[in-house]
Amino acid sequence: MAVTEASLLRQCPLLLPQNRSKTVYEGFISAQGRDFHLRIVLPEDLQLKNARLLCSWQLRTILSGYHRIVQQRMQHSPDLMSFMMELKMLLEVALKNRQELYALPPPPQFYSSLIEEIGTLGWDKDKVLLYCPGESHTPGLK
Repeated sequence: MAVTEASLLRQCPLLLPQNRSKTVYEGFISAQGRDFHLRIVLPEDLQLKNARLLCSWQLRTILSGYHRIVQQRMQHSPDLMSFMMELKMLLEVALKNRQELYALPPPPQFYSSLIEEIGTLGWDKDKVLLYCPGESHTPGLK
């Protein structure tokens, strides 16, 4: 048990036990340079399948679409250390997906150069701007 506690402290240094029986842990989980507050309440037998995970509203919002996965990992993780590692990986994925969802639009210079290029090509009746693919900034002409 001491080995697991030391590993947990190494992997999650901001998550600390709040009582002597180590049934309540509180602190932060870190992902992509951000810290998120959480509290884990374990039953007396320390089994994760009956534990409660209490999250800050920020963490709850980020993990909102992953509720079933978090529950499943909590049911099947052998110990708190394993669960925390899986939660951290899941949080990394959720943050990455969220960043892709809310990607910043191109800067105004992009639109200025696009208008210049269209002006250079001209607005002939034979040429019609069809599309501008998602990742590519090269418009397709027909």
